[in-house]
This record gives sequence, structure tokens and C-alpha cells, in this order.
Amino acid sequence: MGSTDEETVIQWIRDIDVPAALISYTYRTVQKSFARELSPYHIGWGHFAILMSLYETEGRSQDSLALSRGFDKTMIAKSVVRLEGEGFVHRVTDQDDKRVKRLYLTEKSRDLRPEMERIGHRMNDFLFRDFSTGESGMAMKILRKIALNAREL
Repeated sequence: MGSTDEETVIQWIRDIDVPAALISYTYRTVQKSFARELSPYHIGWGHFAILMSLYETEGRSQDSLALSRGFDKTMIAKSVVRLEGEGFVHRVTDQDDKRVKRLYLTEKSRDLRPEMERIGHRMNDFLFRDFSTGESGMAMKILRKIALNAREL
């Protein structure tokens, strides 16, 4: 992007009074950054989010994962197929309910955990750079409130 284009974007960000436009711009920009960071691992943002969730709680069902993170069940199913193909997860049929597939990490994804966490932390740190502790706390409170409102759309 040339300096004139960059100045135009900066001016637009400063001038726009439409929260949804700023949220959309931020989302797209973060997605592009994640795509660059995750490309060596042949995964995208959705795959990253699934791995991070499984790092927290392994053995979740696909439906549980979708419900807990607000993901579409179809997106989860497609992402799990990709993660399985890349050797990051494997599915195990639940012994009590044969319709349920539980997701487990492989050694490959366990080894990758520090790198995935580093990518996530670096993104969050970058987004909150130049924020005081109070400002970052207030920003999180506001973002959480926006997300709760968006949940009702």
C-alpha cells in the first residue's frame, strides 16, 4: 500500500462514525495478519481458534465447540476435517453416544502450542500497544459489551 493509500485509510479511520465499519475493518485486518502468521502451518483463523479451544479443553465434541465459541457447526465440521488432514487433531467416537465425535490433539499440535500461543499473544499485544493498563481494561469491557449486543443480532 502506498503512502497516499495509507493516509486515506488513516483519515477514513479518524473520520468514520460507524462502529460496524470500524469493527469490520479491524476484523479484516486481523484476519489478514493471522493468515500471514499461520500460513507456514497450512491453517487459518478458524483452525487456530479450534486449536486454542482444544488446548484449553481437549476431548470436546464438535457441537460443544461450536456452541461455546459462537461458530457455525458447518464451519467447525469443515475445519476439523482440514485439521485432521494436516495431522493436528483426531476424532474419537464417544462411547456413551456413538453420534458424538470428540476432538483430541495430536503430538504435532501439542508441539505447536507455544507457537500458537505466541501468535495469539503477539496479536493481542499489538492491538493494545500504547494503551495504559486502565485503557486496555476499559477497551476489553467495551468490546465485551459490543460482542454481547452483537450476539442478539
